[in-house]
Amino acid sequence: MARSYYYDTGELKKGPVDGDELVQLRSAGEIDDDTWVRKADSSTWRRLGDVDLREEEEREANPSLWRLLTRTFGWRTLVLSIAIMVVVIALAIGVLSFAWPIILVLILVWALQRISRD
Repeated sequence: MARSYYYDTGELKKGPVDGDELVQLRSAGEIDDDTWVRKADSSTWRRLGDVDLREEEEREANPSLWRLLTRTFGWRTLVLSIAIMVVVIALAIGVLSFAWPIILVLILVWALQRISRD
């Protein structure tokens, strides 16, 4: 397991250790499901019994598209990009809804010219 965790024995906070070490410590009886743990990159403590280490590793190894994009670009850049795309698409739809008869006439004129040449 690649994630690092800290755990609280009640006397000391120890870590960082990876998820495999937490599993080994629980198997050895040094910690139990009531031991408080937190991810190394988080400040939120949770009971070990409430943490599914395998699921967290799977989520980390296979992130969602949103998580991958926010890691790469940052959420502010991503939200701004989506907002700009929505505006551009709305403008394109607005222009096309107004201009489609003109485009259709131009296509018909072009087609008639092609036919009259043959």
